[in-house]
Amino acid sequence: MFCPKCRFEYVDGVTTCPDCGEKLVPTMPPETDAETTVEYKDWVQLARLTSSEYTDMIVEALQAKDIPVVVHSGSGHFGLTGQMGPSSFRPVGGAFSLMVPKEFVADADREAGLILGEEWEAAKLFDID
Repeated sequence: MFCPKCRFEYVDGVTTCPDCGEKLVPTMPPETDAETTVEYKDWVQLARLTSSEYTDMIVEALQAKDIPVVVHSGSGHFGLTGQMGPSSFRPVGGAFSLMVPKEFVADADREAGLILGEEWEAAKLFDID
């Protein structure tokens, strides 16, 4: 059995994909070119969070609402990197910069505010109008 969405194979007896909830099919459907990639311009550094847990929560919530999000991490293979200041994409201290396309700023701000409240307000890099 195969998941037509995730494209994973499962053992007999499994009828629903445990990852995405899609009903499994007996044969893998051919890949189509129908899936198009949308490229967004004008990404905005919306906030800087210091907690990977908070970052994961926000990313999961935004993705669930189909809001594109990218995280730039201030820590990497060689340890903490970056520069100080609000324009830095990799701030000192290993913080996580949340980036969203400009047209999704208000929606992302609303969703993140519902989850983190005052923590979100403190992490935002500018006021959302």
